[in-house]
Amino acid sequence: MRYLQLVHTVPGRTRLRCPSLRKEPSLVTRVADELAAVAGVHEVKVRPFTGSILVFHDRDLSSSTLTDVAQRVLACDLVLARHERPPVDGGVPELAKIARLAASAFRDIDRDMLRASQGSLDLGTLATLGFFGAGALQLAYERELEMPPWFNLAWWGYRTFMTNEQDEISSIDDE
Repeated sequence: MRYLQLVHTVPGRTRLRCPSLRKEPSLVTRVADELAAVAGVHEVKVRPFTGSILVFHDRDLSSSTLTDVAQRVLACDLVLARHERPPVDGGVPELAKIARLAASAFRDIDRDMLRASQGSLDLGTLATLGFFGAGALQLAYERELEMPPWFNLAWWGYRTFMTNEQDEISSIDDE
């Protein structure tokens, strides 16, 4: 779905964004020319790599006029206000497909393990016990505790924070 978003507007300056400009560079010149032809527009800067359209104009020219022109030229189905979230693209990149396949495989293994253990053992518990057992064996064999590498400590700290503060973090996204 092609959309146009009003990113911000102040008297004399309006920024629009259309991600389709990244995929269709032929639209860049057309939208710049059409916006420049609007009475009161002084300069138009289009950045195809970001999909950004920056328009410098007279203070009394409304952003809705500019949005209407850009929407017509770009054939956008939807115009979003400043703080509206863009629609989620229906296409799934290849790496996401691989991640979904892996997640599906682990989910199936987890279900099979729950069935086999009659609901008393799942894949997460088994992995935890496995790591605990491997650590105990290493400790018994080497007879000393090593300090984990810095990147492990950093990752564990980050994951602990993200897990324990999940509600707070999600409330920030809702604002």
